[in-house]
Amino acid sequence: MKTLVLIGDGMADFPLAELDHRTPLEAAETPAMDAVVQRGRIGQFCPIPDDLPAGSDIGNLSLFGYDPHATFTGRAPLEAARQGIQLTPRDVAFRCNLVTLEDGIMANFTSGHISTEEAAQLIVAVQEACADLPTHFHSGVSYRHLTIIAPDNGVVQDLVDTACTPPHNISDRPIAPHLPDGPGRDLLLQIMERSQDVLRNHPVNQARIAQGQVPATSVWLWGQGLAPSMQTYQERFGISGAVISAVDLVKGIGTCAGLEVIDVPGATGYLDTNYEGKVAAALEALDRHDFVYLHVEAPDETAHEGRSDLKIQAIEDFDRRVVAPCMDKAIERDDCRVLVAPDHITAISTKTHAGGPVPFALFGPGVASDAAQAYSESIAQASGITIHKGWTLTNHIIQAAQIDGASLSELDTVYQGAHTTP
Repeated sequence: MKTLVLIGDGMADFPLAELDHRTPLEAAETPAMDAVVQRGRIGQFCPIPDDLPAGSDIGNLSLFGYDPHATFTGRAPLEAARQGIQLTPRDVAFRCNLVTLEDGIMANFTSGHISTEEAAQLIVAVQEACADLPTHFHSGVSYRHLTIIAPDNGVVQDLVDTACTPPHNISDRPIAPHLPDGPGRDLLLQIMERSQDVLRNHPVNQARIAQGQVPATSVWLWGQGLAPSMQTYQERFGISGAVISAVDLVKGIGTCAGLEVIDVPGATGYLDTNYEGKVAAALEALDRHDFVYLHVEAPDETAHEGRSDLKIQAIEDFDRRVVAPCMDKAIERDDCRVLVAPDHITAISTKTHAGGPVPFALFGPGVASDAAQAYSESIAQASGITIHKGWTLTNHIIQAAQIDGASLSELDTVYQGAHTTP
């Protein structure tokens, strides 16, 4: 049995007055996801445990079938794994966004979705400005980068324990209450302040301003942690797999899981991503592997912008250009289960993530269908299936011979009290 997981990052949401009190999922035209429900079943699950922060790191770990309590050490270490960065016990990895600050406000946490080529030049300049500090920067994709800090005093826990806020959580809000706070704050603030000095008049930013684009005015450090330790899919299930995403976080989880990480040209993490290329890579990988994880970032990014129209577009693109062709191939193969889900709620109203249950749809061999006809948050809630330990869902899909409402409802009992992967 093969498993194909299709993730629309942050698709779930709350009802909005501007959408006649519907969610973007309910307002969008999603015939392919509706067909998954009609051929299989729908339910809701909680990818974010109540005691952990809502974010794509926790949500995607759960969707890969890892208990976040046992495996999560921070977002940045997962991204470091993707980049092949070997963290020593003296290293703390930090996510390093290029952001736009204006008059003390987080004006744009993506620096206008700055290009990877422009961003790489800025990261080099920041590294030069911090040459005497115990930090090393690594360029990533667009606004997403890393810095590895090996504190001179060797006390990594001070940095780990410093409170750092994800920049996408404070869009259009004052940054002062959300600057690093704790035992490692002085070093982090020094790095951020030096970046502002060097970026202020950098030629890349001058060119962006001249073209009417948003400049990158600062780095923003967050998501820190130590090296993770995770069992591979071969060790856990005896299977191989692949992951396709534009986001280093998701690729990093795949790396730690021992999966093949497939880079697709033109995969951007936004509305202009190469949907067809990602689908082609996923379906080709399905011939070689038992498990394929295809992740699309655009619904999350558009929700962070507070744009319900763009989020609906992202959902409809995901449905038409990803779910539809993947479903057609799965039906043709007849040996593949397909899971469609978001990794968390990304709320238009707050422009940030939220915990709570989100809908999943599942079909394929051995999956008993129900009477539901469409994919949405309200229909998932009405199903009567809520999996509180969300990380058990993928494990069940991979391992169970038959899947019905009773077996899904029993997952919380089966794994009650467990904080380790099966």
